[in-house]
Amino acid sequence: MTRHGTLAEQLEALRLYASTPDHDPEPLQTTWTTVAANDNNPEDTEGMTVERRWRMKPSIEEIMRHVEEGDVERNSAGQIIRIGRLRFSDGTQTERGHKLTIDGKVVAAQIRMPVGALLGTKDAAESQLGAEEDGQHVTASNHYFADLMKTLPHRYRAGGKRRQGRNYTRAEAITMLEEAKANTDMSKVTVTRYPDGLPCASQKMADVFPGMVKTQRGESGSLAWQDIVTAKADRHAWAASVASLSAKDKETLDTAVGANSFEDVGIAVGQRREYARRKGGRRALIAANDNLMAAIEAYAS
Repeated sequence: MTRHGTLAEQLEALRLYASTPDHDPEPLQTTWTTVAANDNNPEDTEGMTVERRWRMKPSIEEIMRHVEEGDVERNSAGQIIRIGRLRFSDGTQTERGHKLTIDGKVVAAQIRMPVGALLGTKDAAESQLGAEEDGQHVTASNHYFADLMKTLPHRYRAGGKRRQGRNYTRAEAITMLEEAKANTDMSKVTVTRYPDGLPCASQKMADVFPGMVKTQRGESGSLAWQDIVTAKADRHAWAASVASLSAKDKETLDTAVGANSFEDVGIAVGQRREYARRKGGRRALIAANDNLMAAIEAYAS
C-alpha cells in the first residue's frame, strides 16, 4: 500500500468532518422509508408475479417477411446459412452467453450454436407492464374530481399559439391595472359570473391535483418518523463529538478542509513556516484527526 493511501485511511475523521452537513436533514424526495418495515406476509405475496414486456428480435413478422421475400444462400455442404438478412448457423459459429460450472457458478462463455440456429436474436424480458391509462380511466378520474369539488364536468381545450410580445414586470402590470381602473366607468360594466369549473388546459385532473392522488415519486410529504428520529440522533452525536474538541483541533480541521498543503495547516495553528513545511503541519492534522475519532468512539460507546 502506498504512503498516501495509508494517510488517507488514517484521516477518516477529517473526511467525516468535511462532508457531514451542518444543518438539519433535508426531506428525501421519495415515498420510501430508509427503515425496513419487514411486514410482508409470505402467505399474502405467494404466487404474485410482475408482468413484463417481452422483446423478441427479430419479430415473427420480420422473420416471415424475409422467408417470403428474401433470397436463400447455402454453403458448400448444402446448409441454409442466410435467408434475406436472417443468418443461420452451420455449426461453427458461437455467441456470447452464460453457463454453469462444476461448482454451480454462472460464468460468461462462448456458446456454440447448433446447425440451423438463427443468429443474432434477442429474447428477453424488458420493462414492467404497468397500468396503462385509457380514455375511460381518465374520464372516470375527471368525473371524480368534478363531483368532489361540485363543479361542472371537465372539458379539455387544447392551447393555441402563444401571443408574441414582451413580458411585463410586476410593477408594470400593477401600474397598467390601476390605469385601466381609472379609465373605466364601472357603472356601465356588465359582470357575468360563470359557474365553478375545473381547469381546461389539462386532459387529466389528477395532474393538476398531485397531492390528492398516489404518484410514482413522492416529492412532497415528510420523512418517516423512524428516519427523523435516527437523523436527529446522529446529528446530536456528531455535534457533541465536535464540541468536545479543543479550539486548536477545531482550527486545524477547519483549515485542513480548504488548505492546499500541510504548511497551511501548520501556519494556521501558530507553527513556524519551516517547521510547518517539514513535519509540523502533518503532525498537527493527524493529531486533530485522532482526537476527533476518539471523541466519536467515546460518544458512541
